[in-house]
Order: sequence, then structure tokens, then C-alpha cells
Amino acid sequence: MEDKSVLSNIGRAIFYIFWWVYLSRIFAVYTLVISLTIAIGHQFKNLNSYYRSLDKIFEDDNLTQREKELQYEKAFKVGIKIHAETLKCTSAIQAICRDVFSGQIILNLTILILLMYQMVNSARNLTNALTLVTSALTILCSTGFFMWNAGDITVEAEVLPTAMYCSGWENCRRGASVRVRKLLVIAMMQAQEPVVLTGLGVIALSYQSYVSIVKSSYSVFSVLY
Repeated sequence: MEDKSVLSNIGRAIFYIFWWVYLSRIFAVYTLVISLTIAIGHQFKNLNSYYRSLDKIFEDDNLTQREKELQYEKAFKVGIKIHAETLKCTSAIQAICRDVFSGQIILNLTILILLMYQMVNSARNLTNALTLVTSALTILCSTGFFMWNAGDITVEAEVLPTAMYCSGWENCRRGASVRVRKLLVIAMMQAQEPVVLTGLGVIALSYQSYVSIVKSSYSVFSVLY
């Protein structure tokens, strides 16, 4: 570090250029994945709000009962189409980000184990303590952003059948009631299928999995040490 020669400065410059290129790619991947999961989570939340708002169609006194039923049925079909597109986007995110999710889980476990090993074997001083705590919080937060946002998708998707049921279908009568109930049953059956993003093919990205991964790191360290 004390070498101030021209060759050393050139070497440092090249190193920092490659380091920033690598770091910018990491930032881009994190930003993309987190943005996609947040967007899908809010899409499910908006879909819940949409279905619950359909009940207001029957509060419009300027429409006849027949017009209300037709408008409700049309709006309900639009919701089904939006739900299908949302599920398609969720599947695409799982396929695109599968390796990122898996890599983040492995990275989280590995770094936490190494940090705990370093904590046991390093000198007991404030500098080392702050370094270890900062590193641990950074990796926990980065994994947490993945887990929490993916968990939001699962939570919002779970309440979608309830939002469909509370959309106001009971206000339809006679033939319209029969048609709407058939649509409702089919839509609720599709919405009841769990929507879960996974890492390593088996680990669901959720709030519970996040806590389990943190506990697993300590368990592995205890066994090895």
C-alpha cells in the first residue's frame, strides 16, 4: 500500500475499474429482483382491492338491476384475466430469478457461518465487533429484502379468494346469479393454489423461511465448531 510508483497506481486504477464494474452489476441485479417482487406483490394487493370494489356497482341507483348484473359480470371477467396475467408474470419471475434466489440463500448461510467463526477467533475489540456486526446486518438485510417481498406475494395471493367472495355476487338474481356463481367457483379454485417463490428448488421465500435460514446458520456453525 505504500508503493507510490506509476506502475502501482496504474494497477490500482485497473483494479478499481473492474471492482466498480462488478459492483454495479450486483447492484443492478438486486435492484431488478427487488423491484420485480415489489411490483408483483402490489399487483396482487391491487387485485384484492379491485374485487372488493365490485360491490359498489350495485349501489348505483342510475342503473337497472339487469344493467348492474351485466356490468358486474363483465368486471368480474376482467379481474379473472388480470389474475391470470399476474400468475403468468409471477411464474416468469420465478424462472428468471431462480438462480439469484438460490445464490442469495447460499451466500447468506456461508457468510454468516464465516462471520461467526471469525467472531470466535478474532481479537475482542471495538473495531472487530463493529466490522462483524456491520457485515452481518448487511447480509441479513440483503437477504431480507428478497424474503420479505417474496413473502408479501404469498400473503396477498392467499387473501385473493376472500376478496373474490366479497365482491358482491350475492346481489345477482336468476340467470345472472347462476352464471356469476360458476365464474366465482372457477376463479376461487384457481386463486386458492399457493403462489410461492422458491430458492434452491425447495426453500420457499417467506418470513418463516428467513428466520429458519438465520437459525440454520447458527446450527451449522455449532455443529462444525
